[in-house]
Amino acid sequence: CAVSTLIVLGAADGSLPTYRTARELGYRTISVDRSPHAPGAVLADEYLPMSTRDAESIAAELAGRTDLAGVVAPASDIALPTQRELAIRLGLPGVVSEPAVRASVDKRYFRDVCDELGLPSYRWVAGHDAARLADRARELRFPVVVKPADAQSGRGLTRCAGPADVPPAIEVALPASYGAGVVVEEEVVGLHCSCECFVDDGHVVFMAVSARSIAPAPLAITTAHAMPAEPPGDAEAALTTALDKLCARLEYQCGPLNLDVVIGLDGQPYLLEMGARLGGNGLGDLARYCYGVDVVRASLKAAVGSPFQVTAHPPKPVLWQVLATAEAGTLTAVTGAAEAAAMPEVAELVLLARPGDAVRPYVNVANKLGYALLVGESVPALRAAADRLLRTVRFELS
Repeated sequence: CAVSTLIVLGAADGSLPTYRTARELGYRTISVDRSPHAPGAVLADEYLPMSTRDAESIAAELAGRTDLAGVVAPASDIALPTQRELAIRLGLPGVVSEPAVRASVDKRYFRDVCDELGLPSYRWVAGHDAARLADRARELRFPVVVKPADAQSGRGLTRCAGPADVPPAIEVALPASYGAGVVVEEEVVGLHCSCECFVDDGHVVFMAVSARSIAPAPLAITTAHAMPAEPPGDAEAALTTALDKLCARLEYQCGPLNLDVVIGLDGQPYLLEMGARLGGNGLGDLARYCYGVDVVRASLKAAVGSPFQVTAHPPKPVLWQVLATAEAGTLTAVTGAAEAAAMPEVAELVLLARPGDAVRPYVNVANKLGYALLVGESVPALRAAADRLLRTVRFELS
């Protein structure tokens, strides 16, 4: 087939299922990432050492090629404007709407849209002036969350118990912003969830909800996902209705959709953030093991304009567990990996760091050292198995 190559924007670990699935479907891949050592770059057929935000240079490099089938940005909000721009410039299918891209990269706009639609919401303020923003934040109900308005992966994010915690949190968030400033928002108490969805004809045709474990405050970073989450009461039906409204407002017709959600103590779903792309942290693999739905494959089919089908089976309990360290240093050894991989519940064990690598504390998802995917009879049993795994796999640092 002459049209046989996919452009994949980003090569971090969240993109690995995309590279593998593209190869299974018979597509070659072009990896675009600034780091030649990124794990996805090794799996690609071609590599472009460019920023995923530099649409101009990428388009110039690929202009005139007749083998391009589509472009995707798995697990990367910041690459979505480039995905849209490249699809338009290179005449590729699967162009994501401008409002859907904007809602994915600008948390202020996403909050405005949710408020406009009358979805369950909470108070928030945003700006660039640190002193004025800290003063306005005093009007909010504490605890609050401080984060860049346009970053991802937990970068620059802090949970603040009181007003005195806000000014230093803003100073952390501002440098992590690409220019949109900082958002301070009331923290919603309840069940933290992630939703890995697929949209077709403007409606959510598949939704996999995971219960998301997060690190203790002041962090809010994901440490594990358990699926199915089984939200209480009518929360899942309310969530589906809210997402259909959101897709209609954002003119999002077809493709993957990833969201962070909290099911509040009132039983209502509060949408926190969204990305019109595949989720990271193993969410695609979880959906495949849990429901038998390969959202990665469906997303690639959508990106190239090919027909696809999404059919789910009854859920089977699965869990994704991060492997990380709380300290910085040089990794000297990894012990217990073979024993952990041999555990009956472990379906996959992936190590992302090797001895000799400089490693950082787990303060954003880019700093994880690996992850495990577990399958079992119940979520409580899988959580117990994950605890055993964490005691077995050890990272030794100098």
